Amino acid sequence: MKFVTLVAIVTAEHEENIKIVAKEAGASGAMVIQAKGSGFEEKKSFFSLTFEGNHTILLYILEEKMSRSVLKAIKKEIEQEKSDGIAFTSPIGHIVGLNQKIIEKFEEKIKIDEVL
Repeated sequence: MKFVTLVAIVTAEHEENIKIVAKEAGASGAMVIQAKGSGFEEKKSFFSLTFEGNHTILLYILEEKMSRSVLKAIKKEIEQEKSDGIAFTSPIGHIVGLNQKIIEKFEEKIKIDEVL
């Protein structure tokens, strides 16, 4: 079984929607990291101070096949909401410490997808 890291970087106001969509697509849990971004163009705000807004980084460890459906669901949500966001996957070469229940869930999901 191959695993990947799925990373989604979205604006803080879209965090909950992305987590819901990812969960509905099969992702069980995410590491949530609060971040600040700096974009190509600075945004002006209060007393000419620049403000770029808060972002959230969502990190998922997923089985490779499952990651595709989760990534597609996130893409659809980002496009529908016309939100600033990016999502991508990266392969994992070695992994330790993954809960056996999570592995069983991945295996079950794979079997269901293969039947369909």
